[in-house]
Amino acid sequence: MLKLLIVDDDKWIREGLRANVNWSREGIEVVATAANGEEGWELVQKLRPDILLTDIKMPLLDGLQLAEKVNERYALTKIIFLTGYDDFSYAKKALDLQASGYILKYEDNEVILQSVAGTGNNLRREKRELEKARKSQSLIENKFFADLLSGVPSVDWARREMELLGIQSEGPYFRVAVIQPEDLQRFSRPGMLENTELLLFSIQNICAELFTSRLPKPFFVPYNHRINIIFNLADTDGASPSGCSLATLLEDIRHTIETCLKIPVSIGVGTVCEGFGQIPHSYNKALTAAHMKDVAGRPGLFFCDELSHSQHSHHTLLKQMESYIHKNYADENLSLAAIAGEIHISPSYVSTLFKKYREINVIEYVIRIRMEKAAELLKQTDCKSYEISEKVGYGNPQYFSVLFKKHFGMSPSDYRKSQRDELSKKTNNL
Repeated sequence: MLKLLIVDDDKWIREGLRANVNWSREGIEVVATAANGEEGWELVQKLRPDILLTDIKMPLLDGLQLAEKVNERYALTKIIFLTGYDDFSYAKKALDLQASGYILKYEDNEVILQSVAGTGNNLRREKRELEKARKSQSLIENKFFADLLSGVPSVDWARREMELLGIQSEGPYFRVAVIQPEDLQRFSRPGMLENTELLLFSIQNICAELFTSRLPKPFFVPYNHRINIIFNLADTDGASPSGCSLATLLEDIRHTIETCLKIPVSIGVGTVCEGFGQIPHSYNKALTAAHMKDVAGRPGLFFCDELSHSQHSHHTLLKQMESYIHKNYADENLSLAAIAGEIHISPSYVSTLFKKYREINVIEYVIRIRMEKAAELLKQTDCKSYEISEKVGYGNPQYFSVLFKKHFGMSPSDYRKSQRDELSKKTNNL
């Protein structure tokens, strides 16, 4: 149904048009009426009507002024003027505003309906053409970006194509990430998503939604049964996971895809490169990084930088992680993402290294350090339990007590008493 807004300061006319014309027969719905131009403008912004049927002479804001505002903000909205017999002096001004037509207020209802319906049919046709053009543009853009990933014919070619397609470049630096869904074959079975294309479309929609308002908008490229993301940035800092911005965002995307679509995915992130010619290199590095799931034994987020780490550098990374945890255990916001951001690797890689070389996961290690620090404070100070809880990174004293008892087999107060009793015995024996 097309949405119609009627604006006229004459109540009998506007309500008569709403009630006495068989709009639904032509697929039109009157979504609201307004008594003046200002009220009409508020409703236009709120309801986004397809067609505005407005009187010309009205208080506060006349129909011509209203039409100007609508044309500036909502170019697709069609405007039809309701005119009296003495309003034709406004015709030239209305023509300048590209009005879709005029209707005499006292015309037969069927004439009014057919006039508005004709405008509605023109609008439907325009929308179909726009959608066709949008899809065509999207296909051409996808082909261009797929060509970029597979190998750039020349830098001049890439620049020329971007200009022709109206694609804005944020800067000379690029970085590619690939989103690799696992076990695509099962999605062709009955009861699952109809096909791979639909799955990739769903993944792309999730990415677009989560990237809104974060970072310069990247380009999404469905290619080789993956969603590939090309980041185009003004400088190398924007492409770094430093501070965990990129790592956190991609991990959010991975988690959302797995939660919403019930399919495991791995994400590989390539190198930062300069110029169009290096995009295939970053893409290939991202593909290699995505296959680190075979080493990790599970899907995850992997940066290509992680591939170059030898066993020696693994231990160096572990020392850096442990040092960071020891320095920041009192921070209630200490997290896997924060640790990963500090040493510029992905959260999943942090987990893999810790589990492999320390035989404990990161969260368990953080809890162990906090419990050991809490035990020291219970032995060496008179701080109350809730104060110690805050000092070791727990804002909730009850949760701290539960963890402490699980770790030491007794409550914080019992632990303090046992330690002081033991110290007293040693002192007496001396």
